[in-house]
Amino acid sequence: MNNISKILFAVILFVVPAFLSAQELDWEKMLIQDVENINPVYKPVIGFGTGYINYMGDIRNNGSSIFAGSLAFKVNMHAYIDAQRHYKFNFYTLFTVPGNSKTSMTVIQRDYTDPSKNFRFTSDLLTFGLNAHYDFDHFISQKSLFRPFVSLGAELVMFSSKANLMNGNNMFYYWSDGTIRDKIQSAEQISTIVKPDDEYETDMRSNTEINKGEKYNQYSIAVPLEIGVQFDVTNRTSIRLGYAFHLNFTDNMDNVSSSNPIQSTLYNLNIKDNGSAFDNFGYSYVSLHFDLFSDPKMLRNKLLFLDLEGYDYDLIGDEDGDNVFDINDKCLHTPKGLAVDTAGCPEDTDKDGVPDFMDKQNDSPVGAIVDKDGVEIPDNLMWDNLGLEALPRDQVEALLAITNNMSAGSGRRVGAMDIPEKFKSLDVDGDGYISFDEVLKAIDSFFDFDSELNTSDIYELNDFFFAQ
Repeated sequence: MNNISKILFAVILFVVPAFLSAQELDWEKMLIQDVENINPVYKPVIGFGTGYINYMGDIRNNGSSIFAGSLAFKVNMHAYIDAQRHYKFNFYTLFTVPGNSKTSMTVIQRDYTDPSKNFRFTSDLLTFGLNAHYDFDHFISQKSLFRPFVSLGAELVMFSSKANLMNGNNMFYYWSDGTIRDKIQSAEQISTIVKPDDEYETDMRSNTEINKGEKYNQYSIAVPLEIGVQFDVTNRTSIRLGYAFHLNFTDNMDNVSSSNPIQSTLYNLNIKDNGSAFDNFGYSYVSLHFDLFSDPKMLRNKLLFLDLEGYDYDLIGDEDGDNVFDINDKCLHTPKGLAVDTAGCPEDTDKDGVPDFMDKQNDSPVGAIVDKDGVEIPDNLMWDNLGLEALPRDQVEALLAITNNMSAGSGRRVGAMDIPEKFKSLDVDGDGYISFDEVLKAIDSFFDFDSELNTSDIYELNDFFFAQ
């Protein structure tokens, strides 16, 4: 088996049990509580949208619908009007990108029975508006993912309309057979079929051939009426799908009104007012809204242990005041003020099994035999007189302490368990304790098929290691 497999097996044996043990008391999670923010402060929400403008005036696109038209963009900011959050106040701007027929409000009217009514124009559009927005919170829960809405407002509409009457420096004309040619229809002339370009070169208000002197304003007041549905993606993000009808109080966006028809023999045009008082337009859109500044709907509180309900306070007792809870303290009666390790046990600098605060010799040599005060016992005191003459009482007590495993200088831990016969060969350094390194060597030999241990023995060795 390769080295990676050995490492993974070692992780399973040693790390996973320790991890599971640590999960028994997850202090961080126990001391965190999420609660609903009862009175959050709501700040303005920013939205960005795009959609299609559909023009509805004296000149119209053929086969137009609310889901087709010219591309337009909308930037919106809304805030709540009332404390109950039933009504919103929107401030927005709706605009087309000027200078391009594909991104301006473009209208192409074709009449195959009367060529004089064919016309092509575009208008750069910019609006600023406000509206009141209601999303039926009286009837639909605010926690619902989908909420319909309606809104009503007022806006300022600015426009600049231009017509497409030329191909470069040449005029083009619509013929009764539906074709577009470079010359006006005549029985005596042969004309070439052409395709109009996308350059809208003729200012409709200043061109006297198609405007009979009416110098109208290129702005107007409009009333937008909007309906749609809002979908909450997250607590701070939502999507709107909507349609707005803009009732526009002007009849001059297409340069055609009851007092100003487009009549021109030069361009072969004869377009009259259709009887409608206003040039309206619709806008179907999708928009994305971000609540970046409002207070969160949920608040996270950090609790004290005293705030925990139904908690067993014995689990967090600290009888000896060493800042290690009794449930995790391996040395429960440490004297006050002593430095302790993470297990709550006093420090033992020379690792002789006698803590520093009791040790009268803090620098005992490694492997030395020490008495209960941590003082090294010389070999001549232990063995030279053994069996030859009676020993002093203090020397007898030292030998009894060694016999009863009270010495750790030899590596034998105080109160350590006896190593089972099958594992004694693993105690390489002969200290009467199987260390972590010795366990890893045993596992390594097992995977190299150089060990007499079987799988059950390996698991038993793991249990014995933690029980020591």
